[in-house]
Amino acid sequence: MSWPKFYKFPAYVVVVSLLLSGCFDENVMPLEIDAKAPPSVLTLLDGEPREITNHPGQAQIITFMASWCPCSNESIPLIKKVFEQYGKGEESKIEFLMIGIQSAERKFKDIAHKWQIPFIIGYDDGDKIARTYGITAPPTTVFVDADGVVKRVFYGNIKDKEEEFLRWTRDLL
Repeated sequence: MSWPKFYKFPAYVVVVSLLLSGCFDENVMPLEIDAKAPPSVLTLLDGEPREITNHPGQAQIITFMASWCPCSNESIPLIKKVFEQYGKGEESKIEFLMIGIQSAERKFKDIAHKWQIPFIIGYDDGDKIARTYGITAPPTTVFVDADGVVKRVFYGNIKDKEEEFLRWTRDLL
């Protein structure tokens, strides 16, 4: 007896979806708190390479986000607000970075333009940096101190954590 075609299709779709979503990627290890942040090179939206986590004396707040993710988009206004308070200006002790993952580059650029992101923004082609940082889902925000040490990793929508976000940012100073 042969299975009807409609039974084969859903199984195929499920397997392909899991493979594409990274559910089978067992090599992604979460960042360890108080460990050095892994060095990486980010491609900025203008195509220029930018080394991240190799800026002695300057802390970093690195947010991994996706254009399709509602929580990523909802997080942007608070991140911009905190940037205006702590990251703006040449003498700033905190650098803000937004890294696009799990999105088509064009869609990510559209989101960056829509939100008028005022800080460093780049696209992680193939999610290589995200995997290096142990990031499997957006949005995720990594707090790195001026010595390049990971102090905190926050998984999820940060929009309802304004007090905590401000405190975690001040802790980097």
